[in-house]
Amino acid sequence: MSISKIRIALAQQRISADRDLNLMKGLSLIKRALQVRANLVILPELFNTGFYEKNLISVKELEKELDIILRLSKDKEIFIIAGVAEKCDRLYNSAVIIHRGEILGIYRKNLLFPLTKEKQIFASGGRLEVFDTSVGKIGILICYEIRFPELARKLVKKGAELIAIPAEFPKQRIEHWKTLLKARAIENQVFVAGVNCVEGDLGYGGNSMLVDPEGKVLVEGGIYQEILMSDIDLSEVEAVREKYPFLKDYESLDFTS
Repeated sequence: MSISKIRIALAQQRISADRDLNLMKGLSLIKRALQVRANLVILPELFNTGFYEKNLISVKELEKELDIILRLSKDKEIFIIAGVAEKCDRLYNSAVIIHRGEILGIYRKNLLFPLTKEKQIFASGGRLEVFDTSVGKIGILICYEIRFPELARKLVKKGAELIAIPAEFPKQRIEHWKTLLKARAIENQVFVAGVNCVEGDLGYGGNSMLVDPEGKVLVEGGIYQEILMSDIDLSEVEAVREKYPFLKDYESLDFTS
């Protein structure tokens, strides 16, 4: 059974070339989320490695890579969504859901960014999934995938009440980031939590953001490492859809002819 009212923490992390330091920073932000009694904390894309190739080469199997995070969460009620480099049969740009010391689910990025080496380094995941948790039905997209409204709409059709988007979005396109987060929330009448990283020598822009189903920005970060927190009521998703039945009009369309 899921709870309606939850506290979400956005862990806007500084990503560096030091893999161990990244893990420690992620751990520290989770501890801060615990201090504010968050039900859910979200870390950025590839929080453990960044896009540093030397880090990606040394990635361990997921349980070993995330050992300190799993141990921290073992006796805690908090849910953790973390973007990670995942070593399996291939290397994946993934996001995991962790609760009480266990990995409950894995989402692997489907659409890999074409302007970098991402397509050469990572394999594509090949599926979309909504994770049914006690803190709501959560869909996940990763960074570049925010540009594709069809992906968010498919998650909503699968029942998503919240779409979490771990990212490493560059500061030179940060206005795209902010606009796209709000657009995905408004057009799907869903909560959207975009968690970007900051600073580093690759120039990420921060501005992590939680947006409600009507497009209101509930909390927004700046350009430095920080933890952002907001309380939400997931029952607002259905309330907004009843008040503005726009999705029902979309479902009534017939494009077969």
